[in-house]
Amino acid sequence: MSLSSKFAEHYGLACTIFLLLLLFESQPAFADIDQDRVTLRPKVELTEPTLRMSLTTAIATANKKYPSIARESSDTKKLKGEVSVARTQYLPRMDMIVQELRATQNVTAGTILPQYLNVIPIQSGAPGNSSTFSSIFGSNAGLNFSWELVDFGRRAANVKLAKQSLTKSTAQLRLTELDVTTRCALCYLKLLLVQQQILVCQATLDRMVDWSLVVRTLCDKGLKPGVDAARADAEVSLAKIALIEARREADLMQQDLAEAMGMAGTLIQPVGEPLLKRPKLAAIIVPDTTATLQKHPLAVLRMAEVDVSKSKLNLLDHSWYPHLWLESAIWGRGSGQGRFIKPIASGIVPKTANWTVGFTFQFPVMEYFKIRAQKITERSSIEAQRSNYDLAMQELIKEDRKAKIMLSRAEEIADETPTLLIAARENEIKAKERYRVGLTNVIEVAEAERILARAQAQDIEAQLKVWQALLAISYAHGDIQPFLKLVAAAENDNAAPKKEVTN
Repeated sequence: MSLSSKFAEHYGLACTIFLLLLLFESQPAFADIDQDRVTLRPKVELTEPTLRMSLTTAIATANKKYPSIARESSDTKKLKGEVSVARTQYLPRMDMIVQELRATQNVTAGTILPQYLNVIPIQSGAPGNSSTFSSIFGSNAGLNFSWELVDFGRRAANVKLAKQSLTKSTAQLRLTELDVTTRCALCYLKLLLVQQQILVCQATLDRMVDWSLVVRTLCDKGLKPGVDAARADAEVSLAKIALIEARREADLMQQDLAEAMGMAGTLIQPVGEPLLKRPKLAAIIVPDTTATLQKHPLAVLRMAEVDVSKSKLNLLDHSWYPHLWLESAIWGRGSGQGRFIKPIASGIVPKTANWTVGFTFQFPVMEYFKIRAQKITERSSIEAQRSNYDLAMQELIKEDRKAKIMLSRAEEIADETPTLLIAARENEIKAKERYRVGLTNVIEVAEAERILARAQAQDIEAQLKVWQALLAISYAHGDIQPFLKLVAAAENDNAAPKKEVTN
């Protein structure tokens, strides 16, 4: 092996060792850099905020935050402005114009037809014998005053139409507020019901677990057959599944309630204690007459739609009439052509002035056929809107009667469920005792547990069904304030400190 080859081999080995040492030395530094980079990144935690709210607070929040209410409120404000715009039609019109220009003066005798696009400017002056592109300065300045004196009620009909449109928009806003608040309250009551059912399912599961331990003990001692232990385990699993399903329904209902309040994604925890008992004097919000149904926002909205169509017909009735304007104008013109009048500043400043005062009478004769066809269409629209009003009243009367039936039956059920609950508890205790002494089997105990669970759920549901029926009656009459008063009274009674009775 030559000297050069040995040198190359040793040199390569030395470079390899040097690179390996450099790599091993640099690893802690790289590790520190990566660790620093990871440490500098903020930790992202996806947490859902949970808010505890009473029913009155939830409804107030929905009124403030739900988007459809804000949209209808904006539309109402816009229509208020349109009423003001309609009233400005009574004001006179005054226009001012100032023009400075440079143009040729090739005037030709002839006629120009009316132009929809104003392509050809109007040119004045004596006709010329030649055509040239030489130009001069010109100026125009004028003031025009125009006032419609007589319109035979057209402007008043237009203002009335704007007011009726505002009334319709206001009714739509009230209906939207009623729908939003009622839906929020209904979701709140449903969530409260499901959460109470979770407590019932949890209590049932605890009882079944304890009973399963008793059954297993008896089976291990040979006092009961092994199949009883398997049946007890199956009942525990069924109780767990019922609890999971109740929690699933509660989670879904929480999302519905948050969306109904305009706070989608927020977890709302209802304050359920005041509403677990039916209200006292529930009949105070049940009207004795159906006359209040005509004041429902839906009925008001449908009647406002009829009035809007009538206003449109009234406007058409006042459209085929003459119109009389008072018009006046003053203007001045300047021209750089000094053949007859010496210009000022080469025509940049107007020199020749004029004024005029007069009346303009206009009558759209051929509009009669168009207006007559529009009136036929509008009369058909009025009949259709009246049918919508009658249909709305039928729906409101039906909802009112159904809500009153619901309230009556809900109160009857709420009166009976305490007896059912007492009997179900007694049955559950007796069934367990009978099983211990060998007078019955495990199936009867399982059935007794299910009867007790249903009785507890029905007792809670009966109380909340009374609240739901009261809410339905309030909605049918277009005002949930009576319902909210009962809720506020229940919340105040629950919040008031209890007095201790001493002997």
